[in-house]
Amino acid sequence: MKRTTVVKWGNLKVGALLTVVIAIMFYVSFSGGGTSIFDPKGKFVSYFRNVGGLVAGSPVWMSGVEVGNVKSVDFVSLDSMRQVEVVCRVKKSVWNLLTKDARVQLGTIGFLGDKYVEIIPGTRGGPAIEEMQVVETIDVGDASAMFKAGEEAIDDARSFVVGLDTMLARMNRGEGTLGQMATDDRLYQEMTRLLSRLTALTTDLQKNQESIVSSLEKTATSVGNLSEKVNQNTGTIGRLVNDPALYDNLSASTAKLDTLLRKINAAEGNLGLLVNDTALYSEMTDLMARVNNLITDIQDNPRKYFKFSVF
Repeated sequence: MKRTTVVKWGNLKVGALLTVVIAIMFYVSFSGGGTSIFDPKGKFVSYFRNVGGLVAGSPVWMSGVEVGNVKSVDFVSLDSMRQVEVVCRVKKSVWNLLTKDARVQLGTIGFLGDKYVEIIPGTRGGPAIEEMQVVETIDVGDASAMFKAGEEAIDDARSFVVGLDTMLARMNRGEGTLGQMATDDRLYQEMTRLLSRLTALTTDLQKNQESIVSSLEKTATSVGNLSEKVNQNTGTIGRLVNDPALYDNLSASTAKLDTLLRKINAAEGNLGLLVNDTALYSEMTDLMARVNNLITDIQDNPRKYFKFSVF
């Protein structure tokens, strides 16, 4: 006897729900990462000397946005610079940005991360490239050098961190100048003492400066008073500066003295003869000699000149 299979309504609902969930998961798995298998795409070709580990399925970015993926990576060895052929698929919605002056280059997510193809858009409004047309690359075959530079940068950073750690360890142990500064408080005490002395010195200098300024002000006041007295013809200096009589007297006395000196130089008068004539000097010299001889003779022979008698 043939049995009839009865499908319950609850089982149908569960099956339908599972089918919808599987369909959603299937769609999400193919549309994730910025592109979908249902988006219309165009393909272009680029050649590299070294792709540095780029594989099929790697993303294609444009201005930081994922717009496609790598369809294939094949070794073709066309020449020394075109060793690897990379075919990329890009959404048709951005295909108008792939003009004849567009360029591509390889990039990496982080210095050691996954590789991707970066599209540098061309001039907006220019003619777009054809399907499977070759797009020129920037720094062809230089991706490995870029990755190597990234590794070197990481090594340099690691060396710097190690050196910094070593320096900090030495400082903590009190080694070297920085270590002494970090662990010994004598420098702090000396600097504090120095700052105190500098503060006191600055205070003294300020007081001295105020004293000097006060003295200068007093001097300026005195000079001002003196100038006022001179201008008012007060005192001796005022008379000397403002009274013309003194100048006239000095001028007249100077003229008379000049006349007298001219006469002396011209051997005029007794004083002129005394200054310029040597005869008087000779006579006076001879007279003085005779007087000296006479005095000497008187001292030696007083009886010759003086006679004394008691009776």
